[in-house]
Amino acid sequence: MADVRRDLHRGASISTIWALTRTYSLFGDPGGLLETTDDMVAFAASLRSGSVIRSRGGEVFSSDYEVCSTVLRSPDASADMPVARNVLESLLIGPRPPRDRVDPFLDAIISKDGAAHSRMRRLVQPAFTHRVMQGWRDATERVAAQLVEALPDDRPFDLVRDLAAPLPMAVICEILGVPYADRHQFSAWGATLAEGLDRPRSLGQARRMDAASQALVGYLGDLLEQRRAEPAIDLLSSMATAQVDGDRLDNRDIVGTASFLLLAGFETTVNLLGAGTEVLLRHPKQFAELSADPQLIPDLVDEALRYVSPVQYTYRTALAPIELPGGEVLGEGETIVLMLVGANRDPHVFDEPNRFDIHRHNARKHLAFGFGVHHCLGAALARMEAEVTWRHLLARFPDPQAWSLAGTPVPNPGRMIHGLRSLPVQVSGRAPA
Repeated sequence: MADVRRDLHRGASISTIWALTRTYSLFGDPGGLLETTDDMVAFAASLRSGSVIRSRGGEVFSSDYEVCSTVLRSPDASADMPVARNVLESLLIGPRPPRDRVDPFLDAIISKDGAAHSRMRRLVQPAFTHRVMQGWRDATERVAAQLVEALPDDRPFDLVRDLAAPLPMAVICEILGVPYADRHQFSAWGATLAEGLDRPRSLGQARRMDAASQALVGYLGDLLEQRRAEPAIDLLSSMATAQVDGDRLDNRDIVGTASFLLLAGFETTVNLLGAGTEVLLRHPKQFAELSADPQLIPDLVDEALRYVSPVQYTYRTALAPIELPGGEVLGEGETIVLMLVGANRDPHVFDEPNRFDIHRHNARKHLAFGFGVHHCLGAALARMEAEVTWRHLLARFPDPQAWSLAGTPVPNPGRMIHGLRSLPVQVSGRAPA
């Protein structure tokens, strides 16, 4: 009966959200345009008439770099799901999952605040040391070399399907310790849950996400029990044995964070590699510079992160009033939509922000990985995967004149996450061995 009530609540929430969205968009309200626009860069730019813009639905929006960075580093800005204050907000926010279920979003470190976040980060951090990262680099080098070598030079191929997508999935599975035979299923769960980074568009989609979520956390829960009994050299084992001053992570902490790392570790990298390579193909002179000097590849990664912005926006809710640059105040309980895609193209911070330039001196100031205490835990992994993959790819196919599109790139249907579902290309010939 509880599941029936939950479905009724979710169905009403989804219907209400999209009815309001369509109505708001007709009036040019940012709350409606966020969910209906086809050009997120232009939408973010349209918010520059003020440091913040307020919508009819009560949300606050900002594309201002200083506002976004201020909120992201504020201890009073919560990344957790806001608590409903009335019936309408209850419909819009939707019901929380039952507490006996682990949720890949709400139980991950990314959704924790204050002491709970500090505790989890302190216990998870040992799994991300330089020594551990070196082992991940070795795995990435091995996977990237295999995938790039398998790319054909006599016929078209899909760069997303054949390289950008399988690489981060293989690496995150190896990091977590997922057996090779289970990786296809693991990938399918991840693809379904990635849709959850946007609001579900239908009750059917919400149910599919629920099923994938429970299957994933159930699988990881079983794998965690195996690692507690027989630790291995992987992330699950590291989190299972982590201890600081007698404190340990419990199963809920570990499974929630591992599930979210699957999504974050996959989505950011696949979209950075896919959309970043498409941008590079449109800038052959910079492509040629990179091929001639691979030392520029880290600069490519940062400028691609700024220009592409794989995560287009994120939310924060004020636990207490937050003073914002420009004189505005985010009131207690107010939710702000931080347009990272806009902050990364703020003309007050980045000269000619709509120009792609691997020589940009301050590209690393981008907010693609967030900022402050919730700075992406897997940022170093995503950066390293992109550097390694582009180095192998440009070493094998160094001539930009040999590259051509073999079809129309297909964008990812998501809104919060920006990237490509397909990038058909053809590359004639390869670098001599």
